[in-house]
Amino acid sequence: MKKNPGKFSPPAGWKTGSGLIWLALIVWFWLLGSQLPAAAAVKPAYALVNCRLVTVSGPTIEKGTILIRNGLIEALGASEKIKVPADAELIEAGGLTAYPGLISAHTNLFLEIKEQDQPRAAEDFLSAYTQPSAPQQFPELLIFKEIKPKLQTVESWHKAGFTTVVVAPARGIFQGQSVILNLNGDQPNQMVLKQPWALHINFTTERGLYPSGLMGTVAFLRQKFYDTQHYALQLKKYLASPRFFTRPEYDPFLEALVPFVVDKKPVVFQCNNQEDIKRALRLIEEFQLKAALSGCNEAWRVTANLKTARIPLLLSLDFRPPTTSLYNQQGEAVRKKAETELYPANAAALARENLPFALTSFGLSETSFGKNLQAALKAGLSPETALKALTIEPARILGLGQQLGTLEPGKIANLILTRGDLFGEKTKVVKVLVDGILFNYEEKRQ
Repeated sequence: MKKNPGKFSPPAGWKTGSGLIWLALIVWFWLLGSQLPAAAAVKPAYALVNCRLVTVSGPTIEKGTILIRNGLIEALGASEKIKVPADAELIEAGGLTAYPGLISAHTNLFLEIKEQDQPRAAEDFLSAYTQPSAPQQFPELLIFKEIKPKLQTVESWHKAGFTTVVVAPARGIFQGQSVILNLNGDQPNQMVLKQPWALHINFTTERGLYPSGLMGTVAFLRQKFYDTQHYALQLKKYLASPRFFTRPEYDPFLEALVPFVVDKKPVVFQCNNQEDIKRALRLIEEFQLKAALSGCNEAWRVTANLKTARIPLLLSLDFRPPTTSLYNQQGEAVRKKAETELYPANAAALARENLPFALTSFGLSETSFGKNLQAALKAGLSPETALKALTIEPARILGLGQQLGTLEPGKIANLILTRGDLFGEKTKVVKVLVDGILFNYEEKRQ
């Protein structure tokens, strides 16, 4: 009789002692295999051919090919020099331009804000999550635990050109710790690039609570920084010689600050006006923090301070004058003029002073970001500087320059393909790859 090749047939003598041992070994190997981690899913290979390549790090290639394999850029160059592998899916990209995916180094994406928690004013945007009972008690908060990505939101930001975002917390003074995400879908664990990235701090106040004024907020910050230094020193002494040394009382608040104040992990100060920038620079210098400034739509008013400090800037394209600004206190006409003429020129003014910066979408929708970017370009920001401020500069500030920001072999396959120049008013993003995962937004052409 012909044996069924798909049917298990035990060897002769399996009922004997040796056969039982053999069967036990099979069961043991099966149990062992069930406990091993599953191999990482292999992503498809693509060959994007005949597209214009804007690498950012090198010259533009007018007719090029990009090979993508398992989420990384395998090779790229002039089409006649790149051999397309047989296993790669061929994507004809003639007439399209490829750019590195854009990076927004400060957002509040995927966070649910209750209507009653909406901010009271433009510069209070980050206080939207403030809990009135204790607005400052969040340094240990990992915002990754609170995000709820939605594919619809991801795809809307793809169409604006973004493939990577920093999601930051948005409540209190010590707000908590941000996460860097690749917009490759809606599964949080698969999106993480760096967790956590930075501690975020805002010069906010609360009515009827301490600190209720900006002087109190700065005093509160300084005191907590000094307390953290003292706490870390006492703990270090105790751990070095626990005998005859009383152990320090555990303080979860200060414990959460130690990596940032003592170990010099990144700290981001939200600067809602020019005075916040000055406050942040003083604290950074006093405590020798590794820091960046975010918001900064009044940076053009303190360029001398910034040139001395050389602190990374995460520049929002939110052009609303802060409530403390004179432009916001002299009537609607003055405010509107400042919003349409002065604040859009902020980035161009910094570029003229050779101050590097990253542009962010903080406080903006994907639609308003694109509109405001066009206003910044019309106010004197060059397209070359804008491109760097959305790719290579944020990648450098985030410590991801080896993975993101340019089109180069070995880097993560985050790229966008546009029909037209990236900053053209009628340009459309038609294809996006994030971690080598393809999203197609090409409209069917008649």
